[in-house]
Amino acid sequence: MLTTPLFRWDGRYWGFVANGQVYDRHGRHVGWVEVTDVYDRYGRFLGELREQHYVLRDTLRAEPVHLAPRVTLDYPTPPDSLPDRDERDPLDGWRDALPWPLPPPDPPTR
Repeated sequence: MLTTPLFRWDGRYWGFVANGQVYDRHGRHVGWVEVTDVYDRYGRFLGELREQHYVLRDTLRAEPVHLAPRVTLDYPTPPDSLPDRDERDPLDGWRDALPWPLPPPDPPTR
């Protein structure tokens, strides 16, 4: 399945988008993309997809109406983590919308 990597604006590899769904680097379902708007799986607006690989929040944009939550769709096997990128120059009025640090994955069940 084709995936698009997501990075934080500071360059850290964060996760990926697959079939319009957003996953963290551990393959946990985090939300979805609607056109360029990104929502968490509870329907809360996270930010806007920028340059295909970043999710940023316009600090002047009003909070959109929350959408209905979505069912969690864990990714069977996440792609290998990518190396971090160079940090990007800050953009006035924008902040990184991807949470950091990510919580560690749950230990395997026996």
